[in-house]
Amino acid sequence: SRRLLQSSMKVVLLLLAIVAQAAALVIPAAGRMPLAPSFAPAAAAVTMKDPVVRVEIEIENGEPLEKALRRFRKATNVSGHIRLLRNKRTFESAHDMKIRKSKESLQRLARARRAQRARQ
Repeated sequence: SRRLLQSSMKVVLLLLAIVAQAAALVIPAAGRMPLAPSFAPAAAAVTMKDPVVRVEIEIENGEPLEKALRRFRKATNVSGHIRLLRNKRTFESAHDMKIRKSKESLQRLARARRAQRARQ
């Protein structure tokens, strides 16, 4: 039973490594005190000059793996590097980039207006 659990954990960790690609899943050492979950600079903007984004979460002792995966997925989405990779998959002309940037700007403004209304 214990061997089966260890082998299944190895498979899950291998799958995590494959899914993570440019990100990292940090598992604290057994003797260390568990730290609060930390997300790598999610507020840092992903730019073309710095395409490498490192997303880290720390798994607390006794935390279910599904919960850690959910936090990892959220941190990955917040960092925005997957969207950046999707945008770089095909060539984008200057005109198309201008249109996309203006749409993103309008979305940001609408989100800010909604947040402002929610605060009032």
